[in-house]
Amino acid sequence: MTPEKTSARTRFIPLRIANRLVLWASLLFLGEWGLYGLFRCPFVVPFVSCRNCPVITCPGRIAGVFWGFWGAWLAVGLLFGRAFCGWICPGGLVNRLVSSFSFVRLPSAAARTLPYGKFLLLIFALACWFVLGQPRTNIPIRIGEFWPSIGLTFTYASGLWLFRTGLVLVILALGFAVSAAWCRFACPFGAVPEVFGRLSPFQIRKTEACHGCDACRRACYMRTRPEENNCTNCGDCLGSCPTGCIYFGRKKHAGRD
Repeated sequence: MTPEKTSARTRFIPLRIANRLVLWASLLFLGEWGLYGLFRCPFVVPFVSCRNCPVITCPGRIAGVFWGFWGAWLAVGLLFGRAFCGWICPGGLVNRLVSSFSFVRLPSAAARTLPYGKFLLLIFALACWFVLGQPRTNIPIRIGEFWPSIGLTFTYASGLWLFRTGLVLVILALGFAVSAAWCRFACPFGAVPEVFGRLSPFQIRKTEACHGCDACRRACYMRTRPEENNCTNCGDCLGSCPTGCIYFGRKKHAGRD
């Protein structure tokens, strides 16, 4: 690595530190809700029916947690595309940590195709929510120790709930081999801001000076490039480009700064 490139990377170290601190704070604040949503939520689609949930110990029943989370998700998505995934989502931090063990590099065709899986799971979630009426599919254990209650949930849950939970756990575990497998290929909550990202004004972008060296892709745990599928605007790629073509802000048009 040349001194110039090292210096460019060093300039953005404070940004990366801030990113990790925000993610850890989010994990500490929302992590328990994430566990409840995965293991104890009686609904097929977690995190969206919390106001009607019988699991009274779930943090999602707190109005500030529920509406604050979804308000931030919508606002950040409209302004910054999928930055919620890269800066606030506690699941994003978990996937980042798991991906530090990854060792499999996907063929280019698979890397281009598999990210559309999250849109299929979004369709599945919307169908469960609107077509099936968001059914309760496990025993809504109201009280008791957390982990024993999870055991009871797996014992008495319906096949649909077991399929949902098993699929999530398998894809999360796949992240130990394939970097950020859940976030890249399956997360329906990331699919919606992915669409917002096509229109959101503030993003990490690349100029026409990009010649496809993929230095930014190698720096990215999502294995993508700015303005492309799965970019979460986390900022890890800033300073990685040998031509200095990566920046944050509005789209630059030819002939204008």
